[in-house]
Amino acid sequence: MVFPNRVKIAYGKMRGWAVFGKIQPTLGLLPRIRGKVYLNRSGELQVGKRLNIIGKPWGTQLTVVKGARLTIGDDVLINAGVGIAANIEVVIGNNVMIGPRTSIFDSAYHRIDSLDDGSEMAQRITIQDNAWIGTGALILPGVTIGKNAVVAAGSTVTKDVPDNTLVAGAPAKVIRELTIHDGWIRR
Repeated sequence: MVFPNRVKIAYGKMRGWAVFGKIQPTLGLLPRIRGKVYLNRSGELQVGKRLNIIGKPWGTQLTVVKGARLTIGDDVLINAGVGIAANIEVVIGNNVMIGPRTSIFDSAYHRIDSLDDGSEMAQRITIQDNAWIGTGALILPGVTIGKNAVVAAGSTVTKDVPDNTLVAGAPAKVIRELTIHDGWIRR
């Protein structure tokens, strides 16, 4: 496919920042970015097809430290004001929606007390396919959010969230199970 010069230039600049899946670049598969997105990357960032990032009215920040990995699947929506920080690894599956002002950090960054040796300060976070993370949620280190799960707005997720459940609160607790038919994708 032949790109107009402006698209070639934009793609050339972005190509150094992220790996856009294993795709040939076409306009329909490239990320759609609106507003301010701050990318602090010295680690590995891999982005799937049709990533949609909204960076207005609040900027969105993606941080991947040296030696860490942030993997974002296909058809993911990251809303305004979201902060994602990977110190070890954050994996976001396909068809995931992340609401405004959500924070996803795989590290506590500081030891709690003098007995804490810091060995478990950073732990992998996994958000599985078709999950929905509501506005203002906080996802803490070591958490796996299950397939088709919903994290209600303002929730603090400190433990794993089972597949097909709605969780809410601080700390988040299962509110109810969800009925999800095979192949259904949340939009």
